Amino acid sequence: MDCVRSIDDFQSTVAGAILDSMPDGVYVTDRNRRIIAWNKAAEKITGWTRTDAINRECRDNFLCHIDKDGHALCGKEHCPLHRAMITNSASDVPRLLFARHRNGSRVPVEVTVSPIIDCDMQVIGGVEVFRDLSIGFEELNRAQAIQRSTLAEKPVEDPRFRIAFRYAPVEMVGGDFYHVTQLDPHRFAVILADVTGHGVSAALYAMQLRALWTNATRHHDHVQELMGALNRRISELFGSEGEYFATAVHLVYDARSGVITYANAGHPPPLVVRKGDGLEELSEHGTALGMVPEAIYPVGQAHLDPGDTLLLYTDGAREIMGHQHQEISEPFFLKTVRERDYADGEEALVKLEESLLRSCSDISFQDDLTLISLFRLA
Repeated sequence: MDCVRSIDDFQSTVAGAILDSMPDGVYVTDRNRRIIAWNKAAEKITGWTRTDAINRECRDNFLCHIDKDGHALCGKEHCPLHRAMITNSASDVPRLLFARHRNGSRVPVEVTVSPIIDCDMQVIGGVEVFRDLSIGFEELNRAQAIQRSTLAEKPVEDPRFRIAFRYAPVEMVGGDFYHVTQLDPHRFAVILADVTGHGVSAALYAMQLRALWTNATRHHDHVQELMGALNRRISELFGSEGEYFATAVHLVYDARSGVITYANAGHPPPLVVRKGDGLEELSEHGTALGMVPEAIYPVGQAHLDPGDTLLLYTDGAREIMGHQHQEISEPFFLKTVRERDYADGEEALVKLEESLLRSCSDISFQDDLTLISLFRLA
């Protein structure tokens, strides 16, 4: 066959015996995600028969895909098949999702997706291939539960400000770490760190960083000393390996005055989003943790007025390839940040994440993503 002229052409060409010979589940949809082909492996993995599937939209109370964090994907910007079709790009790496089995249970599946292109190079449909990961999945699930308990934050109840978090690792576990500690009735210490890489190895390093942060309690209200202590200890533990390092930003927020005192170890600069649409970048910074054992970290200060927001983020939010396959520009990123109303807390961070993803040419973010907003109420 020279090329596909229509989605029906594709169906008549590849459906049937070819798809049924494949060991992985496969289904094919048109541009509206109406299923036109469903193989035997898909039946075995999900319990849904070909009769159940054909001519249904995959988002129509059917597979009801959710991600590793329980977020619904069907009909959303994060749906991998939808992303493949609107970006005209296939998966670079498999993605872990959970499909709904016909009996109502959830099946962990490793998913890859690709658009279907016609003779005029137009996207006319999509293909999803998925593999059952049920065997051996429990160990990874336990690792995720351990990391979640480590990152779990007790709600900060203070009438003077609102702090919100959004954490989206690429895999079941990731290498970002964040924490908030109340130092006294008015001051709060916040850290956000990003360990090299992602996945299980990065998660183990992040757990180690969490332990180092806890052991450095006496430095929590002195940002320069805290960064220096973490840097020296990481250099002692991992310096000889030459591979482990982390970026981090640590700050102390005074809820009485709105003053922020911070130190930055190679991390993306925090942003202050002003109530009147202004935006400031907190530019003081030093080297990443673990790279220079005796590094000294300069201290910076900023101030929040009521209605202003401090935004912290990991580089997963910036290192995004746009639709021209170039990293999104700084002006576009800053404009996207300014468009949010951070008084909405986590909802605003979810909207920011979705806005960044819409600008992305990839199926999903390629690095762990953490967003933290601190909105001054009074």
